[in-house]
Amino acid sequence: EVLKATQGANGRWSFTPAGDWADGQYTLTVKVEDEAGNIRQSAPLTVTVDTQTAIDGIELVNDHGISGDNLTNAMRPEFRVTTPGDVNTVRLSLDGDTNWVNATKNAAGVWEYNWPGDVGEGKHTLTVEATDAAGNTATRTLEFTIDTTLSVPVITLDSADDSGNRGDNVTSVRSPGFTIENIDPDANRVTVQIAHDGSSREVELTQTGGRWHFTPDSAWTDGSYTLTVKVEDNAGNIRYSTPLDVKVDTHTSINHIELVNDNGVPDDNLTNEMRPQFRVTVPEDVTVVRLSLDGSGDWVNATAGATKGEWNYSWPSDVGEGKHVLTVEVTDAAGNTATKTLDFRIDTRLSEPVITLNSADDTGVPGDGLTSRAQPSFTLQDIDADVVRVTVSVEHGGRTETFDVLQGAGGWIFTPAAAWTDGSYTLKVTVE
Repeated sequence: EVLKATQGANGRWSFTPAGDWADGQYTLTVKVEDEAGNIRQSAPLTVTVDTQTAIDGIELVNDHGISGDNLTNAMRPEFRVTTPGDVNTVRLSLDGDTNWVNATKNAAGVWEYNWPGDVGEGKHTLTVEATDAAGNTATRTLEFTIDTTLSVPVITLDSADDSGNRGDNVTSVRSPGFTIENIDPDANRVTVQIAHDGSSREVELTQTGGRWHFTPDSAWTDGSYTLTVKVEDNAGNIRYSTPLDVKVDTHTSINHIELVNDNGVPDDNLTNEMRPQFRVTVPEDVTVVRLSLDGSGDWVNATAGATKGEWNYSWPSDVGEGKHVLTVEVTDAAGNTATKTLDFRIDTRLSEPVITLNSADDTGVPGDGLTSRAQPSFTLQDIDADVVRVTVSVEHGGRTETFDVLQGAGGWIFTPAAAWTDGSYTLKVTVE
C-alpha cells in the first residue's frame, strides 16, 4: 500500500495511518522525488504493533491431595505462571494486598514464586499481573484454600462384640465389628491397616449411612490383631489413629479337676473326707471358676491360687456318703465358657476286723489262745469288700513285725512264714 506523507508548517514530513492497524509486523519504506526527477528510497523500517498481552495459566504447584483442586496443606504456597514469551514482568498480590511481589522467570520461560512466609488457614485469592515488552498488562486471579487441619481418627471395638470384660478388647467373636469416629467431612480416603502374626494388610472403607464402620470380610483365627486407621483429606493431610490391640479368643478349656484330699489309693477319686477339697487347672486367661454339686444348680466360686491357672475350693460343710458328681464351669476373659465333671465318692465306713486262732490249731482248751503249733494259722473276719490292704502286726519279745495278708480261696488267712519259738505273741489286724 502506497500512501502520501504530508509536510507540516514546520517543514517536517509525517505519516499517520488513516485507520487502526491490527496487531502484527509492518515494514515501511519512504520514497522521495524532486523536481529534477531524482528518486531516492529509505532503508525499510520494521514496526510491530502489539496492543495486548495475556496470562495463559496460574498453577498452585504444591497442590496436595486431589490434583487441580487448588487445595493444599502447605502454609507457604508455591505458584507457577505461564505467559506469552514477550512478557517481561510478572507480579503477584495476595488477598487484595497493595504490596506486590515479583515472580522469577525460569529457563523454560515460566514464571515462579514461592511465598516466603506462612499464609493462614482458609480461602485466599491470588492476583497476577503481567506486563509485556509493549507495555500491555493483563490481570488474572486464582482462588485457593490452605487446610492444615485434620482430626485424629479413633477406632474402637463394638461394645456388642466386646464379649469378655468390658473395655479389655478381648472378644470371642471371629468377625468383630469396629466403629471409626472423628472423621472430618473433607476426608477423601479412610483405610484400616490390620497387622497379625507378622503380616499386614490394608482395607479401604466407605461411609455408610453417615457412619464409618469396619467388619472383617472373613472370620479371624484366634490371636492378637493391631488395627490402625489412616485418614487422608482433600488437602493432602494425613492422620493416624492410636493403634488398637484386639485379641480374638473363641474357646477355653478345663485342663484338670483334682480331688485334693483323695485318701487311700491315689487318683481313684475316693475319699473318707466329708468336706472334699478340689483343685481346678485352667488356662491363665480364665477369670471365673465356679462349682456345683450333684446338679443342684447352686454354684460356688473357686479362688485363684498362688500358681497361675490353679483355682481351689474346699467344701465348707459335710457332704454325704456315697457317689457324687462335681460340675465345674469356667469363663475366660473373652467370655468363652467350658464345663467338665468329676465323679467322686465319699466313704467314711469300715468294719472292725476280727482275728482268731484257727480251731484246728487251737490244740489246748478251745478258745484259750494256746497252741502247740509252731506255725499256727489265724482267720481274719469282718473284712469289707472295698479294703485295699490288710496287715497283721505280730508283737513278741518286745519286737513287732508287720505282714501283708492277701485274700485266698479260703478267705483271709494269716500263717507265719517261719516257725515261732515258744512264748507269747500278740496279733493285731489293720485294714485300709
